[in-house]
Amino acid sequence: MKVLKGILAGIGILAALMCALIILSATNPGITEGLSSLLSGDGFPSEEEGESEGEGEESPADAEEDDFVEEPQESLELPDFSDLVDIADTTDTDTEIASEEEEEPQRTVARQPDAPVDDSFEEEPQEEPERVRGTQGYEQPLQSDIKIPTIVTGKNGYEPITEQSEAADGEYKGLTYGELGDGLAFDPLLYPYYQMLDEKGQHIYRQIYANANVMTPEFIPIEEVTVPEIKNAMMALYNDHPELFWLNTTFTCKYDKNKICAELALDYNMTKEELDKASPDFYNVTNNILTDLANLSPYEKERRLHDILIRKIDYDQSADMNQSAYSALVEGKSVCAGYARAYQYLMQRMGIPCYYCTGYAGQDHAWNIVALDDGYYNVDVTWDDTPGGEYDYFNKTDEDYANTHIRQDLSINLPQCQGQRYRIQ
Repeated sequence: MKVLKGILAGIGILAALMCALIILSATNPGITEGLSSLLSGDGFPSEEEGESEGEGEESPADAEEDDFVEEPQESLELPDFSDLVDIADTTDTDTEIASEEEEEPQRTVARQPDAPVDDSFEEEPQEEPERVRGTQGYEQPLQSDIKIPTIVTGKNGYEPITEQSEAADGEYKGLTYGELGDGLAFDPLLYPYYQMLDEKGQHIYRQIYANANVMTPEFIPIEEVTVPEIKNAMMALYNDHPELFWLNTTFTCKYDKNKICAELALDYNMTKEELDKASPDFYNVTNNILTDLANLSPYEKERRLHDILIRKIDYDQSADMNQSAYSALVEGKSVCAGYARAYQYLMQRMGIPCYYCTGYAGQDHAWNIVALDDGYYNVDVTWDDTPGGEYDYFNKTDEDYANTHIRQDLSINLPQCQGQRYRIQ
């Protein structure tokens, strides 16, 4: 019995070993291959073969280590950032956070060269001046809305009133007030700029007018006025009186330590002797024109005179005395200032209110505002002096002029142009 039990126990142990061997072989095929080689007699290489194999072949461990080192080298070229985003999206949360932290500086560096350069501070356009509303309701259009037609581009030439200020030396060389202009009166309907001044400005205006008529070269202002105040008075006088064709648009003011104008010098474009010779020519030409306009209605006079001046005057920037009515009427050559002052003067002579209006039309420009029985109209004789465009700028409203003309300085206070009965469309 004991022998039988021993045999059975041996068989059980052998069976357990065989089962273990089978399980181990299933989980590790290398053992099976080793046993097979052992049983076939090939399992133990010779010493010479072992040395040869050691020198020429790598062990599996060495191969795995080499593969690990070489794998990054094969993908050394980094993917673009769209690929990096895809990779990050396929990882777990912790990996995504790490990737975002590492990739963010790279994303900024990569996109920076493609980003547009921010020059907004340097290129930021200057804001346009606030539009000013005149005392009669006129409101300036925006200068950015002004678009000058090609056919009239450059037909300007108006020169604004300009002061040349300098400090007084305290010695006035025996100067006096000159002509005072006391007792002078100016019709508000014909001379609107005089009405725009305060009492002190009107006093200076009358003094300048009286001295300009006799061509006094310099005198002491009768009122204590600053340079800007004297400039306004000078502008108002010049704009109201085109008959003073010998008066230039510049003047000199010497001011004292309190910035008060202590000495005023006017600038003339001819001497008294030259004026004595020029005056008859001027009045002969104007009287002949006015004779042709007799016995017409105000509108017919306005339109006929407009046509006469277009035929008589040539636009010429090089014309002498081109800021005066004299250059247009006697010389027949002028710029916008000469056209406008000639038209103003002859309309005044016929008793029709016509104002010298100055402002901007691509450049400094001058035109007229005319009063008829139903209101006021803009007239630009200069710009109508074009082939086929004789009435493009004749008797227009402020709305018609909004894209081409802007009143400036004292002219913003002239009446609004809203007449319709004589409007040319």
